Amino acid sequence: MESLLQEIPVAPLIQTLIGVIGIVAATVLASLILRLVAFKVVGSLASKTSTTLDDQLLKTTRPYLSSLVAVIGLSVLFDFLQGRYPQYLGEETAHTLDGLIFGIEVFLVAILLVKVISTILKWYGDEVGNHTENSFGREFVPLLERTVKTVIIVLALLIVMDNLGIDIKGLIAVLGIGSLAVALAAQDTLANMIGGFTIMIDRPFRAGDMVQLTDGSRVIVHEIGIRSTKFLTFDNTLEIVPNAELVKSTVHNISYPAPRVRVVIDVGVGYDSDIAQVRNVMLKEAAQHPNILSEPEPKFYFKNFGDSSLDVSLRCQVKRPEDHRHTSSELREQVLNRFRAEGIEIPFPQLVVTMVKGASDESNG
Repeated sequence: MESLLQEIPVAPLIQTLIGVIGIVAATVLASLILRLVAFKVVGSLASKTSTTLDDQLLKTTRPYLSSLVAVIGLSVLFDFLQGRYPQYLGEETAHTLDGLIFGIEVFLVAILLVKVISTILKWYGDEVGNHTENSFGREFVPLLERTVKTVIIVLALLIVMDNLGIDIKGLIAVLGIGSLAVALAAQDTLANMIGGFTIMIDRPFRAGDMVQLTDGSRVIVHEIGIRSTKFLTFDNTLEIVPNAELVKSTVHNISYPAPRVRVVIDVGVGYDSDIAQVRNVMLKEAAQHPNILSEPEPKFYFKNFGDSSLDVSLRCQVKRPEDHRHTSSELREQVLNRFRAEGIEIPFPQLVVTMVKGASDESNG
């Protein structure tokens, strides 16, 4: 710009005035173009998309982009005036004002980044909350949002301080030591949070699934949180397991990939029972129960010749994990009543002792 102004055959003061008017006009024009052209064109395109993310980003960033254009124009104007009249401001004052304008620019960019990232995270959190039943996404997103805000603001502050000539090496060292101390003090919490993030990414189970824990207990996944996962037992109590322990243990997901759960009825019948009749009775009772699925169809198995009984088993499936326990109880009751009606014996454990006459007499003689 300076070379262009020198070509104008007028007094230096008039050249300066022309330069000031040109910078102000360019700033206003850029702001108008941004507001009337860019925002309208982008807004029109965003309104035609199926997602709301672009609309939210446009609404959030619009005022900060306009302010950033104005501050950039102010910075160009200050550099122009300082270049033409350096004698009116001391070097230290000029450096301070330049640093102040630079700081405003940096913080506007930082706020703009924070707004963009916050909008994306909030949109993602809403999408996760609407399409999944667990609350991990809704809990994790605000924490991640606060962390990102803190990191961006701290970085912006360090950049501004460095531009002003302030030695930030000691501050960075203090922040590093402080971060290490916080990490050591909160290592369990961090481990649980990382474990929760792993569960969210890997999705080994979801809210409502029936799982079997390492102690053999079957529970229902109630809620997946940042630090822990909550399970609902069949005693209607809440069992809370830290995520760090959960990711290191073996968990059997009974409900995935299909929510069907197997029902097993094991029973022993007398040796004089007709196995074909036992099979027919048990399969018929399974077919009559409303919770038992017809596909896959119930199966009957002759398992073993027991010490006191013929061991048989009925295997079938129910549609939902929560139907498992009461369906098993009802089906056992039905089988017991039909066995009694059909005269099929369920024997007690028996031990047959055979005594041979004369064996003791010969030993005594």
